[in-house]
Amino acid sequence: MGQTKFEGLVGFSRGYISKVKTSIGADKLSNIVEVFPDLNLDWLITGKGEMIDPSGQSDPIGQTIGMVEEGSVDYKNKYLEVLEENRSLRREIEKLRKIKHGSNIP
Repeated sequence: MGQTKFEGLVGFSRGYISKVKTSIGADKLSNIVEVFPDLNLDWLITGKGEMIDPSGQSDPIGQTIGMVEEGSVDYKNKYLEVLEENRSLRREIEKLRKIKHGSNIP
């Protein structure tokens, strides 16, 4: 798969991947694992391990909690909060799109 197609599938703007210098935010990681749930989040973040989740876990929250050090409780909680908020907002957007298309609102 090419970079442009990947960017489109996960909702990134064209050329976003080329502009990433060191890391991407939790919202972008969330987009990727929602579209590609079999990806190993550890591999995605660090480049280590298998690209496809070898455990078949496909649980980005569980993978993230396992990756983050024990002393980073605040980071874990904030990440989980942001991830859940992102998912909630995506569901709300989809509901609104369905309402808009169903009622023929321009």
